[in-house]
Amino acid sequence: MKKPADTLFGGLFLFLLLSKHSFAGPAEPFLTRNQSPFSLIFGLPQATAARLPETHEQRWITSLNISNQIISQSTDNSRLFIDVETWQLNVFYDYVFRDNWMLRVQAPLISHRGGILDSAIDRYHQLTGLPRDIRPSIPENQINISYSEHDQLLLSIDSTQQAFGDISIQLAWQASKSAEQSLSHWLSLKLPSGDSNRLTGSGGTDVAIWSSFDHHLYENNWLYGQLGLLYMSNNEVLKQIHNKGAAFATAGIKFQVTESVELKTQLDLHSALFDSKIRYLDDVVLITFGGSYQPSNTDKVDLAISEDIDPGASPDVNFNISWWTYF
Repeated sequence: MKKPADTLFGGLFLFLLLSKHSFAGPAEPFLTRNQSPFSLIFGLPQATAARLPETHEQRWITSLNISNQIISQSTDNSRLFIDVETWQLNVFYDYVFRDNWMLRVQAPLISHRGGILDSAIDRYHQLTGLPRDIRPSIPENQINISYSEHDQLLLSIDSTQQAFGDISIQLAWQASKSAEQSLSHWLSLKLPSGDSNRLTGSGGTDVAIWSSFDHHLYENNWLYGQLGLLYMSNNEVLKQIHNKGAAFATAGIKFQVTESVELKTQLDLHSALFDSKIRYLDDVVLITFGGSYQPSNTDKVDLAISEDIDPGASPDVNFNISWWTYF
């Protein structure tokens, strides 16, 4: 028997596929990613648009992600427990300094705290039929992050942690662009400006390379995505089991509903950042759905929600709101 949520989203998807408008523009992905405290510290980039702004154009993007999770996992030799709510505020500055070349600077502020959303998320899981896991048995609004291996405690945090995260500098090149499709290549350098003891930085420098694309399917529908590789060095967080490299990818589809409203569904995935049999430290696949509203020619607002497709592999839920402003 189908759940009400399945029927609702199925009907919405069918409506969007059958809708036809002539004013649809290219897609810009949601600025989301795996919001696990063990992922945020590395240089995995948020999904990027394939089309760069016009020459000498600038834009500011302010993006807030709020994730909540309660997870307990163990193997024969390892044990992980996480009960935390993480707020990440990202500020992006983009500048197209010459034809087909753009510079991006990303500065994050990260806060790990007790879960003020614990009860609301538990009720949401009940209403939608999603797994509640161990939530009903854990006290609300507390913070506890711990990892042990062979009975040795390697990480323990039980109080609010807040600090600036690792700054990233990114360079993008517009390889091709037409009315139907575009391609851009990106290079990112993540600097160790955060604090590894507070889980707001890894303590190391990361390098990522990737390519972003978009393709006009028909009328109001656009396909978009990216594919890349990440190299991580000198990590200070769980360095005994840390992997040096990872692959990541994004795939999404956009539907234009009106001239100022669009809806998107997006998949984000990456390979394991740690060499561990703990599920939470393994490969991750996320699904994000939401929409964008453009109140003017220079501003746009994104609202989205992300869920872990494989429960226990990433945070239970993540909320995103982003404000784009062009100059």
